[in-house]
Amino acid sequence: MTPPVMLERVDARVIEALIAATYWNRVEPRPRSTEIASALAARIRDPLWMLTRQWQMGEFEGIDSGSPAYVQIRSRSGAVLGWRAPGQGTVQPFTGPLEDVVETESVTGDLATRIEWGLRFGRLLELQDLSAAKVRAILDAFRNDYPVSTAGIYDTDRGGSRLAALSAGRAVDGVDIAEAVGAQLPNDPAVTAEATKVTAAVTALAKELTQTLGSVGGAQALAWSGQQLEYQVEVAVRHPETGPLLLRADPDRDAAFEWFTFDALANSPAGVAEPGRAAVAAAVVRPRPDSFSIVPTFVNFRGMPNHRWWDFERGSTDFGAVTPDLRDVAKLVMMDFMLIHSNDYFLVPFDQAVGTVCRIEQLLVHDVFGTVTLVERADKDAADPGRRWTCFSVATADQNGKPADFFFVPPTAGALRTASEALEDIRLVRDEQANYVWAIEQCAEARDGRPWIGHERHVAEIAKEPAPAPPVSASPLWYRLQTFVPWHWFPMIPVTLNPLSGETALERGQMVRPDGRTPQPLGRILAGSPYRVREEAVPRVGVRVLGEAVRSGWTSGDTHLWIARRELAGRGEGSSGLRYDAGETTTPP
Repeated sequence: MTPPVMLERVDARVIEALIAATYWNRVEPRPRSTEIASALAARIRDPLWMLTRQWQMGEFEGIDSGSPAYVQIRSRSGAVLGWRAPGQGTVQPFTGPLEDVVETESVTGDLATRIEWGLRFGRLLELQDLSAAKVRAILDAFRNDYPVSTAGIYDTDRGGSRLAALSAGRAVDGVDIAEAVGAQLPNDPAVTAEATKVTAAVTALAKELTQTLGSVGGAQALAWSGQQLEYQVEVAVRHPETGPLLLRADPDRDAAFEWFTFDALANSPAGVAEPGRAAVAAAVVRPRPDSFSIVPTFVNFRGMPNHRWWDFERGSTDFGAVTPDLRDVAKLVMMDFMLIHSNDYFLVPFDQAVGTVCRIEQLLVHDVFGTVTLVERADKDAADPGRRWTCFSVATADQNGKPADFFFVPPTAGALRTASEALEDIRLVRDEQANYVWAIEQCAEARDGRPWIGHERHVAEIAKEPAPAPPVSASPLWYRLQTFVPWHWFPMIPVTLNPLSGETALERGQMVRPDGRTPQPLGRILAGSPYRVREEAVPRVGVRVLGEAVRSGWTSGDTHLWIARRELAGRGEGSSGLRYDAGETTTPP
């Protein structure tokens, strides 16, 4: 109901209230028939108009073809047989991600690791239903036989020195206890009385240490090439048709083994890729083909034109607004695909198991008219390398880069990797002023397990050196033979490997300090005597090598932890400040 309307008479000034009422009538459709098929048919009464629109849109100039109805795929797959480092005769099986078994190296046995596993040994003793007094007595006996060694700690390593002082006489070396599994227990009455339970605790400690950290020590990865600063790996797979085949891997900058890092070696001896006679007998038999049918779907991406006319499109991405240069052929081709031919492409999902090679034997497309089309590989015909174009193909390295007829899904952790902060950071830079290549230990792992910045080590070490004392003389200048470089800078001296071929390597040298000391590398990347790097491995921009702890899950649900190295590009040339035959100002008398 509407609100009342107030009326006022001018002469009598009488106010009257009128009430206005509003009424509605509902209009309902009354169908003439109980069927709605004719209404839904949306019949066109003007076929000439439709023909005119078809002529206007150029549909009469098209080729009669049918849309894909379904696709039949037949494929064969082969499993991964194992891996090896170049030069090894036999391959090793996979037990997890390829990065774990290839890149893993021993964990540094720093004080923190040894103390932590010593504490874990105490927890395992408590799980053996031993009283607190017996656990303390057993730990006292092991503390005498397996103390935490503090030898080799630099006095400038403040973190390691504090941890050594804190743990002296209190902690046990859990790593040494785990490595001594099966050895004789300490000769102590408390240990002898509970020998069975103590042995069980030691065995459980060794098992947990192996499962968590692997090995502890200074062993490096078998696949790491210190001269080339890269991992060199060969993976043996079973080709669905020809049997065992070798693949060579060159990992990317993240030290990950994705499919595009592999190249096939078709001319490698087949016997090298065979892990054993039993496996070879199984590899000769061709695997059974897998066949299935599936309905393809349209390729879809953001900014793609809709398939129907008069359909509203989202304006967030407008490829039509791109104005490329006439010489930018790549951009023109991409725009032609996205704006004109994008609805002519279809997507067929195909699942391939991790750690297998797969070869598509047949791809049949059935359209709505009943026509069957056999789709061949786009790179099937051999072509010159300069005229060849392919995508998502494994190249054959020893056949001029010929695309292989299979696709490889390696057992890689990929993007599931989680890396720690850099435990070691080594930078190889070229110093054109001094005509040297320097290996800079930017940071290394200290004895407390934390990264130790190289500059901090330099400042702490030079504080112990005698202060420079310029001579007091009436002469205005005095002669300096050479200046000194930072403590964590190591010279890489060129050495000749083969005088005939001119092969040259860079060998780590030493710089003598003013007090006669010679700095030594603290980490493991520059360790070794002699430590050499190929000269071609250090370009003008330099090289950066990182050592880091990596954690990743796997398809079985297990968690893997390993130490890996990564090679990155440097930041350009550097300057050490090294000078020879310098004249400096003296102190007047």
